Amino acid sequence: MQNGKNGFSDDLAKKTAAAGIDINKMKQAADSGNMEDFIDKSLPGDTSKKLKAVLSDKAALEKLLSTPQAKELLKKFMKE
Repeated sequence: MQNGKNGFSDDLAKKTAAAGIDINKMKQAADSGNMEDFIDKSLPGDTSKKLKAVLSDKAALEKLLSTPQAKELLKKFMKE
């Protein structure tokens, strides 16, 4: 996994770009405590509802956070 110019892997950067998500704006939202607003503005309504459902379900959230992609995001966010 190569790191791109923003420190995220090229694969992760491609996937988030393809989904229309600006990873730097997501980090800013997380840092400022505005993730819910970011989710509402960045994701289609159905996707937003599904993500919020996962985030409110402890078991589903733990499963999500155990993925390599989530671990990469958390590692990057914790560095900065």
